[in-house]
Amino acid sequence: MSVTMRSAKNVGYVEIHNPPVNAIGQSVRQGLLQAVLWAEKSNLTRVILSGHSRMFAAGADAREFDAAPLEPHLPDILNAIDECAMPWIAAIHGNALGGGAEIAMACRMRIMAPGARIGLPEVTLGVIPGAGGTQRLPRLVGLANALEMISFGEPLDAQAALSAGLIHAIEADPVSAAHRVSTEKLGCITPTCEVPAPKHDAAVIQAARQSIAEKSAKQIAPKRAIDVIEYGLSAPFHEAMLIERAAFLELKTGSQAKALRHIFFAERAVKAAARRRGSSADAEHYAVDVGGLIGDRILARYYEAADTVFMDGSTPWEVDEAMEAFGYVMGPYESQDLSGLDVAQKHRRRQDATGDQKRRYIPIVDRMMGLGKLGRKSGAGWYRYPGGNGKVEDPIVADLAIEECHFEGRARTDYTPENIRHRLVLAMINEAADILHEGVGDSASNIDLVTVCALGFPRWRGGLMHYADTIGAHSIISDLEILAKEDPIAWKVSPALRVCAANDTRLAGYLCSL
Repeated sequence: MSVTMRSAKNVGYVEIHNPPVNAIGQSVRQGLLQAVLWAEKSNLTRVILSGHSRMFAAGADAREFDAAPLEPHLPDILNAIDECAMPWIAAIHGNALGGGAEIAMACRMRIMAPGARIGLPEVTLGVIPGAGGTQRLPRLVGLANALEMISFGEPLDAQAALSAGLIHAIEADPVSAAHRVSTEKLGCITPTCEVPAPKHDAAVIQAARQSIAEKSAKQIAPKRAIDVIEYGLSAPFHEAMLIERAAFLELKTGSQAKALRHIFFAERAVKAAARRRGSSADAEHYAVDVGGLIGDRILARYYEAADTVFMDGSTPWEVDEAMEAFGYVMGPYESQDLSGLDVAQKHRRRQDATGDQKRRYIPIVDRMMGLGKLGRKSGAGWYRYPGGNGKVEDPIVADLAIEECHFEGRARTDYTPENIRHRLVLAMINEAADILHEGVGDSASNIDLVTVCALGFPRWRGGLMHYADTIGAHSIISDLEILAKEDPIAWKVSPALRVCAANDTRLAGYLCSL
């Protein structure tokens, strides 16, 4: 059974049993509902809820992520626990994350083991808490703490949870500690749903919105989470719960949630493979390990496309702004300044030995290095850094492109931000498709993982190949063929894209035939 029930001396013991992480799938929800009905019919003083194998519950069952919601629904079960005549106590070992944390907050009392964690990381999967998290957490920890926890998704350790008021105690054996709590003390704790919501504080909410704008500007879920939390400050509890659920279900089917789930599954697959090999490597280590095979090639093509745009009609700061608007934390030129132009140049030149010798050569980096402009470490690169402080646009750098374009006898073009993004992203997609065609990357999802973990591609776009599949091979080929009219070598369409277009399939399912 996914949930077990037993009683001893008027105490009910309910345990979630769904290895390996006690995910809250349909069978667990059904078991919890039966446990509520069982408890209400029994002569119990309390119900102690725990998780099997020193793990409370690590959130929703990933197998249900892309499916329609199945009854019974978790919000209804948690409302029943919250309103139950006999108090429930959450005895937390391991992780109580997402729905696991929402279950705990519906209980009258929460006791954690020293090494346990609790939190609501839903925004990292493109959604918001959907079973009362946005309404119960502010009532327990206050508005500012709830906004921070939910909009950024970072879990708390036991001590931080205790300090925030989210839990009542830290005990080595939470189940035994829950048994020892006096009936009088337990009876004095107000059900969470009956705790008044915090007062509306416009300054605190505005500060949260500003923080999201700075750190997660392009992500939808954190903003919606703040909206729902704010709504619940003045609305009745159950009405706010309905608003939360509607927002959760809407976001769940959105493009950002699908992209973030894709990366989640890619990371999980790599970690599972590492465990099978008996290795401690994780997804980030994987990205580093294969960076020389995949990351260097995509990065070199990214730099080449950026340099071509820069030389033919733009500036480094215009390119950076365009890619930051796409979702990168920083654009290619600021990133090169940070690592050093000499390092970036190695990425470019590493491809020379195997590249097409007829490929257009962009000499601007050579000119930069000849001037001693190596980036932040020299005080100047694509930008100037007066006094070692923030970056400043450098007109000398812009003039270099104008000069080199003149030497080649080319007329410069006025690129829009959309033109810039279009070219740089298409260049990376085409190179990654070649990598896939050559069998260098094991799969499109592995390339996605490399681009997100090692190259800074926006995680909420799902990685480069996932993003390419949202565009479609036919559309990509059409755009590449237009660009190939100006440079047939740099923009030669990858065979992998041709195959996908011919078979009307996605890059995600492409199998190398070499």
